[in-house]
Amino acid sequence: MGTDYEVFDFPEVKPGPEKPLVLGPAGEVFNFVQTGESNGGKYLFSKLSVPPHVGPPPHIHHRTDEWFYAPNGGFSIFMGPNEFPDLDITPGNGADKETVTMLPMRPKELLYVPRNNVHGFVNTTSVNQEMWLVWTPDTPESSILPYFMNAGKVVTSKQEITEPDFLSRIRLVSMARDYGINQSAEFWDFVQHVVEDRPEWLPSDRRATLLNLIHDEIEAHA
Repeated sequence: MGTDYEVFDFPEVKPGPEKPLVLGPAGEVFNFVQTGESNGGKYLFSKLSVPPHVGPPPHIHHRTDEWFYAPNGGFSIFMGPNEFPDLDITPGNGADKETVTMLPMRPKELLYVPRNNVHGFVNTTSVNQEMWLVWTPDTPESSILPYFMNAGKVVTSKQEITEPDFLSRIRLVSMARDYGINQSAEFWDFVQHVVEDRPEWLPSDRRATLLNLIHDEIEAHA
């Protein structure tokens, strides 16, 4: 695995209209900074606090592309090279299970996963870590914000945060299709092999596209 990478200095994004904190079904806490409601449907941006050894099992977004940014590192992201564009055909159910690459994320590293590809992540450290996520687009037809709010638990303060309850873990899977997501219940549901290497097929981080998406919001608040 190569050691050189180009760090990404994530620009400051002014918060849009305040949204509640959401305790996600996997145990992560979402702080939604920007939504399509305030940026013309361009993107959804959330800063997550992720407990040790926590993260969502492999899943597939069919309506959104996604960026992952680890300000301090501390995560491994897993992703596969193949597309699964049909919501009714998943790895292991109508298609072969996927071979995923497990990538340790380095401080200020930006990774991009296009829609229809298997992916997920986990905090590999013994302390809470920050993960910043951006999904695009974030229109009423594509937004996954209602998924997190309905499957997770809305809280008004960090003092209310506890472990996700059993129903949230069920809804993580049962509600996913309504929002264009195939969500596995367990790691190996979609996965047949894991490779711990940085492959040649790894997508470009598309940082220019991300910067263009958020540029208008930065300009509007300048």
